[in-house]
Amino acid sequence: MCYHPELGAHGSCRVCSVKVNGRLMASCTTPAEAGMVVENLSDAIQQLRSRLVQMLFVEGNHFCPSCERSGNCQLQAVAYFVGMQDSHFAHIYPQRELDASHPEILLDRDRCIQCELCVRASRELDGKHVFALTGRGGKTQLVVDAPSGLLKDSTLTTSDRAAHVCPVGAILIKRQGYTRPIGERLYDQATIACVGHHQPDEA
Repeated sequence: MCYHPELGAHGSCRVCSVKVNGRLMASCTTPAEAGMVVENLSDAIQQLRSRLVQMLFVEGNHFCPSCERSGNCQLQAVAYFVGMQDSHFAHIYPQRELDASHPEILLDRDRCIQCELCVRASRELDGKHVFALTGRGGKTQLVVDAPSGLLKDSTLTTSDRAAHVCPVGAILIKRQGYTRPIGERLYDQATIACVGHHQPDEA
């Protein structure tokens, strides 16, 4: 969930966890070495991945049927891929602010999974520092680097990579929702294992 080919490995979501020589590790940040014994598809590891995805769902406010990213959402696609059937944990329903102040871009923190892709893209690809994460644990939240804390007062533009790397629906370009009908969305015809990370607005 925290991977993007234009950015370095980060290892924050742990959904790619594997056992390496008997120890759980994030595969994206673990270089391959000769003689390494990697356990990838055991029932225990698959259950761990499912639990991690379930936690991402309950720690935010994700309402897939009414979300314009449904069918194009990596979190949803990974949930299907790991065989998630329910949320398992109690939903937290955090109170998070929606920022619709920008004329072209919407920030819906309810859907943020704190993968830091927008933070890293802004810094590493755009040469800006529009986004950051603050707080710890359940109080962690995405913030905007502007005196007011609002997107409208930031340097974010629709041409920035940070506006297009979100794997869920936390950062959306306005007036582009629901443009693809059900059945034609990114993950409607193939799983994320086949399609990969590609986002529809990165074309």
